[in-house]
Amino acid sequence: MRASRVMTRNVTCIAPDVSLDRAWSLMGRLAVRHLPVVFAGRLVGVVSDRDLLRRGIVVEGGALAFPPLAVGEAMTPHPVSCQASVTVATVASLMLEHRIDSVPIVTARDELVGLVTSTDLLELLTAPERESAPLPFTFELETVDGRAVA
Repeated sequence: MRASRVMTRNVTCIAPDVSLDRAWSLMGRLAVRHLPVVFAGRLVGVVSDRDLLRRGIVVEGGALAFPPLAVGEAMTPHPVSCQASVTVATVASLMLEHRIDSVPIVTARDELVGLVTSTDLLELLTAPERESAPLPFTFELETVDGRAVA
């Protein structure tokens, strides 16, 4: 199965000059943990909830406040990515090897076309299995006492 089959196609992206506070708010509103960072139509990074949590400061009341930094200063630049034609197994291997939870899917010119997350892979594993046709053969089992059982 190819990455194009499981990737999320409608991905919200963010520009590198957006504030950390705004990125955090957007993640919360969309209930996502990763935002690809795009500049001039090309993928330049990924900002994750972990990237933001590392920069955030817990203030009175338990809210999270961020220093006046742009996403470009907190993102992972040049993220591990791949093209839509690679196998899902390859994407999963990249996630394990690099200890990441998302892989942007890009064209040969680094234009973002989708995102595969660990959630996408887990959903694939939990999808109902397709029922297969009965096996196209029959057999007989001979018991120790010589009886044939169909």
